[in-house]
Amino acid sequence: MKKRLVRHFIFWLFYLILEVYTEYYWMEIQYKQSVYSTFVHAFWEELLTILLIKMPMGYQMLYFISRFRHTKSNIKLIISLSVTLILFSVFGYVFLVHFIVPYIYPHLEIVGIYGYGGILNSFMDKIFLACVMIALYEYSASQKLKQREILLIKEKTEAELNFLKSQINPHFLFNTLNNIYSLAREKSDKTADVILKLSSLLRFMLYETKEKFIPISKEIQFMNTYLEIQKIRFDERLKIEFKNSVTDNQESILPFVLLPFLENAFKHGASESTDDKFININLELKNHILNYSVINSFEKNDNEDNKGIGLINFERQLKLVYNDFRLQTDAENNIFTARLYINLNSYEPEMYNR
Repeated sequence: MKKRLVRHFIFWLFYLILEVYTEYYWMEIQYKQSVYSTFVHAFWEELLTILLIKMPMGYQMLYFISRFRHTKSNIKLIISLSVTLILFSVFGYVFLVHFIVPYIYPHLEIVGIYGYGGILNSFMDKIFLACVMIALYEYSASQKLKQREILLIKEKTEAELNFLKSQINPHFLFNTLNNIYSLAREKSDKTADVILKLSSLLRFMLYETKEKFIPISKEIQFMNTYLEIQKIRFDERLKIEFKNSVTDNQESILPFVLLPFLENAFKHGASESTDDKFININLELKNHILNYSVINSFEKNDNEDNKGIGLINFERQLKLVYNDFRLQTDAENNIFTARLYINLNSYEPEMYNR
């Protein structure tokens, strides 16, 4: 509200200065008064005209625009604006002839203001102000509409991202609980350790992922805990190799940007294949460029085209946040490869501010 009042005050102040300067210049040429006298007369004339005629006219027209602009027919709006403009032009002419001239310029014989010419000049003066105010009003309305659209798109994007995360988290939890169930049936001593690590992962999902972006160090920590759970489950039956080449551990990334590849590798690779199980993970981050790949073994009867819920949602998340990324998958000779390239500086600041 305060900002709006300040903007209106600045507008009328600027308009007053412009009108006073124009009137001052015209009076100085026509009547050759002193500088002080010319300025005082011009100032009072324009100030009173703005306060009593032009300002009420301008706000009355803006009121009609705000009231009738969204109606099916524009006839009411056109009639209202036309009548307002004509009435205030006549009022302005009467005000000039019967008040301004007798009381502001009693010592001068003002010519050229009477008759149809004076009414026409009054009309042109008012229509110029009306055009300026309507143009500024429409510009302000369009800016508000644009900001509202950006806000709605941002809210829609965040809602969709949260929905996608809600699909990933239960999917991950379901797989991990299956692991614990298998260990419990075998009465394994590792069950308690897996449950402890799972609680750590749940803590991460409940608290850390509330942020829009997190340091990659937290994502790597989550990733390592997840791998420890899987190592306990598979023992020596699965060979896992993880190469980490991250130069900046505080680089901000989208939460769960590393998990989907791992989930896919274990669900469609390690869990299905029988011999020579392996998962090779390579993570590189340098100069805001992330290169991430997961290579895993899988059985031929596994559906090579099935990316799984994790990867499908993950790809959708990337499209919502980053402009510059590449996601590639390839299956050949019982080896599935998933590669990801992201320019971490290519996020949409208007839609998803850090």
